[in-house]
Amino acid sequence: MENKKFTKSLAFKTMLRLFLTVIVLSLVASAVIGVITYVNLSAELRDYAYDAARKGTALTSADADEDIHANIERYTKTGHTDENYKNIFLNLLLINDDYELQRCDIFIPYENHITYLMSTTDKTAGESLNKEAPYYGSEKDYVLKAIEASTNTELDPEKSKKENIYTDNVKDGVKVVTYYTPVLDKNGNVAAVFAASYSTDKVVAVIFRTIAGLIGVSLAVMLISMIVFFFSIRKHVIKPVTNLTKSVRKAKESVENHQAVTTNIRTGDEIEELAVAFEDMSRDLIGYIDENTRITAEKQRIDTELSLATGIQAGMLPDKFPAFPDRKDFDIYASMKPAKEVGGDFYDFFMIDEDRLGIVMADVSGKGVPAALFMMHSKILLKSYTLMKQTPKAALEEVNRQICENNPEEMFVTVWLGVLDLKTGMFTAVNAGHERPAVKQEGEHFELFKDKHGVVVGYMDGVRFKEYELQLTKGAKLFLYTDGVAEATDAHEELFGTDRMIEALRSAEDKSPKEILETVDAAVDAFVGTAPQFDDLTMLCIEYKGANEE
Repeated sequence: MENKKFTKSLAFKTMLRLFLTVIVLSLVASAVIGVITYVNLSAELRDYAYDAARKGTALTSADADEDIHANIERYTKTGHTDENYKNIFLNLLLINDDYELQRCDIFIPYENHITYLMSTTDKTAGESLNKEAPYYGSEKDYVLKAIEASTNTELDPEKSKKENIYTDNVKDGVKVVTYYTPVLDKNGNVAAVFAASYSTDKVVAVIFRTIAGLIGVSLAVMLISMIVFFFSIRKHVIKPVTNLTKSVRKAKESVENHQAVTTNIRTGDEIEELAVAFEDMSRDLIGYIDENTRITAEKQRIDTELSLATGIQAGMLPDKFPAFPDRKDFDIYASMKPAKEVGGDFYDFFMIDEDRLGIVMADVSGKGVPAALFMMHSKILLKSYTLMKQTPKAALEEVNRQICENNPEEMFVTVWLGVLDLKTGMFTAVNAGHERPAVKQEGEHFELFKDKHGVVVGYMDGVRFKEYELQLTKGAKLFLYTDGVAEATDAHEELFGTDRMIEALRSAEDKSPKEILETVDAAVDAFVGTAPQFDDLTMLCIEYKGANEE
């Protein structure tokens, strides 16, 4: 149904545009041709009037050898019984009919006035004889101009045609153009003036007939053209577009069946180019879908593997809390939120013996899978050598040696490693390029502890690390973290910073390690807002409660 609607709409719009175009062109052409016809017919009409006047002059001049004015006296007395008068009048009627004139008039000029001898509008030849009074009608000036133009001129037709007078006026209620020409006597004087009047309504009628004929021809040509054009556009435009539309609707089914769309449109114009482009697009789309399917399957495989890696990495970090439910001398809690599926941050805590607790906070350079693999390797080494060497310094130096022996990617890890004597509260620690810890002693507030820094692990073989000691009082708390906390960034690229971190720690410093971490995490989230997490976020807090009493 849509297809039919579209086809009719296209045909209708095309035919309507063609119809309007032809109508406008017909009107413009009719106007132009009408003007040209009017000009040409007006000139032709003047020629008719001139020829009629010349013929009337020749007929009237039969009596020019006589005294015209004396003849008028005779005509007046004898009236219509005068044969000469009758002949002139009959000739006047013949001229009027031959040239299809509106009327013919013969004017007689006297010294003091002008009258006319006869007119074709008179019913009989004798009626004009009653008009002896001076004639000063609207044509007086033109008669005088005709007489003046003829003075001392020869009756050369072309010269007379140029010099004699035309006028546009109204006679007998009809618009006419009148040509005045003199009748000369034997002495070359003007004995009479012959006026031939031609109806301009005939010109207008001819123009309208011409325009009507033109419009009729235009409409006929337009109708034929529209029929031919309709079948042409139907064959070469509408049908190809309709077929292309059907092919487009079948594209989904064809692509799903891995079959390229074939339109079979060969019109040799832009529609064929569009159809060929659509065929190429359908083939490209099949290839794209196949490639996308392959990529999607590969991505799903990678996502599955990353999900497994995330689970494996999370499983390597202590996540059971309380971690040591039988111990009353300390409480510990830790968390790690990777920026990607897997991260490079890690923490660890483990009992070295009954009275000593090992704690690790580390940050591997980079992110993602490489950092996660390096992190797992580093974590195993750190725990193993801490358990073997017993001191943080010796453990880190051995781990650094092991990593530097086989580190083609030149990765490194920042490490804070400490061993807490649970009987005395003494922390022995090494800081290998890691963030400074925050410490809260009993009765005091959280402060950054400015410890001794060494180089990162994996940077250079043979490095010697320096240990330092930190005495924790009963009720003291130690907060360890990675740079993902202090360097958390909001939408305006402003850093969270250690000042805000200390402020969050102090707001919860009397609470348990778990609540302290939750408070800091909430503060970071509120600060970052909708900005994406840039780095892994890892934290650990331990509260020393003092030695167990026997």
